[in-house]
Formats: sequence, C-alpha cells, structure tokens
Amino acid sequence: MPADDFHALAKDAGNRLKGYILAYASGATGVFFLSLSSGGPTSFTSFERTFLVIALVLFVVTVAISLFELHIDARRFFNVAKQLERPESERTWTLNERYKALRVRLIYTSYVTTAVATGAAVAFLVARIT
Repeated sequence: MPADDFHALAKDAGNRLKGYILAYASGATGVFFLSLSSGGPTSFTSFERTFLVIALVLFVVTVAISLFELHIDARRFFNVAKQLERPESERTWTLNERYKALRVRLIYTSYVTTAVATGAAVAFLVARIT
C-alpha cells in the first residue's frame, strides 16, 4: 500500500474519532439539561453542584473545540487546494503547517476536556447515588 493510502486511512480514522467525541459531548450536554429540567425542584449539595457545573461547562467546551477544529480542518484543505493550483515555485506551506499544528492541539485539548468532563460527571453521579 502506498503511503498516501495510509495517510487517507489515518485522516478517516481521525475524522471518525472527532465525530464520536463531538456526538458524545453533545449528547452528554443534552442529557444533563434534560435531567435537570425534568421533575420538580432538586437540591444539590455544593459538591454535586461543583462537579455538575464542571461537567456541563467542559462538555460544552468540548463541542466548541470540536466545531472549531472542523473549521480549521476545512481551512487547511482549502489552503492546500489553493497552493496546489499555483506553480510549484510559488507554493508556500507555512500557513498549512500552522493549521496542522493548531488542529493537533485542538484535538488533544478536546480529549482532555472530554476526559475531565466525564470524570466530573461520574463524580456527580456517584455523589448523587450515595
């Protein structure tokens, strides 16, 4: 298999993972809002409130980061297409390299926010159940 095929497979796997994270964070945010809005008045301890707020904020931040990363990815591909339209001697890849570096930072940041949000949600649920 040529290297380009492996690059395409890696890109596809990354896009699927990004989609899973975006769907997970969006769904988790929706479930939290649904659970908080249904039923009567609910009282939370300060511990529960703290972890509930942390989880909600970080799930929403994860969604925002994922959407921004999709935007950066689209801009990167547009830039690559524009560069390939130019004669080879006039091509410059500095902007593409910046987009690639930013995209990687955004992806890893979304992993961290998802993990911390999930931990906070678990802490909230454990505290709520016990």
